[in-house]
Amino acid sequence: MAEQAERSYEVFVDLATGLYDRRTMWSRLAEEMARARRYHYPLSLMLLAFDTPDPNEAVGQLLRLARLLRRQTRTADVLVRYSEDTLAILLPCTDEAGALRLAERIRRVAQAEATASAASEEEPLLLRIGLMAASQDYSGDKLDLVEQVEWALREAKKKGSEDRTVVVPMPAQRA
Repeated sequence: MAEQAERSYEVFVDLATGLYDRRTMWSRLAEEMARARRYHYPLSLMLLAFDTPDPNEAVGQLLRLARLLRRQTRTADVLVRYSEDTLAILLPCTDEAGALRLAERIRRVAQAEATASAASEEEPLLLRIGLMAASQDYSGDKLDLVEQVEWALREAKKKGSEDRTVVVPMPAQRA
């Protein structure tokens, strides 16, 4: 019985990183959006992608980013392997300012680690971050939220070769 419970849990976890898989993100996102509406708190979603010049380094970079995120996030935050080179963080009770502070802290820590390991052969993490904070009166659904964050990540990837964060403004703030 314990083996069966263990196997059913593993289905929801990416074995390479130990983070939740994308399927789990969708169900957790629906739960957290419902909770945010009911209890009137903000909810943020962040996508983090890295660029590496060497495709052979991609798995190592992914694991480094996953470890870094575990150290920089709260236990209530939901860490997800979103794709081959992208991780997601679902941030309950986090407004745009809080999500931006976290993005900046992650960027600083990644840069500090790169500087500290400059003598090693590891490539520095070049992070691209897209994020959106949904207030308690956000009227979109989970698909809308994810599409907006994916757009922000694509915009972050378009610009230059430096780390970059793009934030999607709430619809009421748009001109």
